[in-house]
Amino acid sequence: MNNTVSIIIPVYGVEQYLDRCLLSVVSQTYEDLEILVIDDGSKDRSGEICDEWAKKDKRIKVIHQENQGLASARNTGLRNMSGKYFIAIDSDDFIYTTAVEYLVRALEETSSDVAVYKFLFTFNQTMPDSLPTSIIPLSYYVKEGIDIHKEIFLSMNYQTFFWNKMYRSEAVKDIFLQDGLACYEDIESVPRFLHACNKAVFLNNNLIKYMIRKDSLSHDADKVNSRLDILLDLCALNEKRYKEWFPELGKKYHYWWIMQYILFYNDIFTKIDMKEKKKIMFSPKYTRRFKYNSKGFLLSPYKPHYKILYLQVKIAYYRYKFHQKVSKKVAISQS
Repeated sequence: MNNTVSIIIPVYGVEQYLDRCLLSVVSQTYEDLEILVIDDGSKDRSGEICDEWAKKDKRIKVIHQENQGLASARNTGLRNMSGKYFIAIDSDDFIYTTAVEYLVRALEETSSDVAVYKFLFTFNQTMPDSLPTSIIPLSYYVKEGIDIHKEIFLSMNYQTFFWNKMYRSEAVKDIFLQDGLACYEDIESVPRFLHACNKAVFLNNNLIKYMIRKDSLSHDADKVNSRLDILLDLCALNEKRYKEWFPELGKKYHYWWIMQYILFYNDIFTKIDMKEKKKIMFSPKYTRRFKYNSKGFLLSPYKPHYKILYLQVKIAYYRYKFHQKVSKKVAISQS
């Protein structure tokens, strides 16, 4: 029986981190791997590094393509994989050496279609002294049907990242990411992938270190505005989807729109002047939807600390509007 796990790794301009990522993959305690490395038109040495690794480990298959973006690179991996299960990780991250073993065990023991796991953030720029291994034994619980989606979108115990999930390939056959999205491909695609899954196993284990890179932080106001537009539009799109798939959840999904709005406001990794950020966040095109979608938010299923963040944003909004009115009156009186 084919118990191979396909690991899809999109690569673009990550020569500084690629060795670490690939070392963590080839060092897995679970050895039946098909490692698909998609070089998405890298302009640095990333493509050469991929080829060098393929010579050292026969499980690695490198596919070079013109630059088409992250979603396209992942789709190339999906179209070329042959494993019973698959996972797609980013090329600047690295996984725990027991990650694949734990995920396969959880999927096999529960006959689930998808395994969802936890992660840690890191700012580490260099190879750690030793690759991490999960410090706790395999631990998990199972959800089915609508409860899978509630666990992610209403409890917020797990995130909508594409890379913190391992799927049974047959369950999500012929489902692909949307090409052409500039960002937030995960928020568009993960609901569709999960909708094809009848049962999910949620691991309590941290199995990957997700790296925050300085060059990926947004410093440009126009870029921040564009990203927020895309994020909130995708939230609205998913609300429509869930009203069709699970009306019970769809009626509450607008709370998730609010969650993304307040998390974007409080994002400490977006390096932009707060005054400029407030100008973007509190423009009428967002605040109208914020007021409408936030009705009843304090009674939502989200944990208290999210509601505190919501109140902080709401207070900041009214303060901002008050100062705007005062500044306008002063300007008029001086003219």
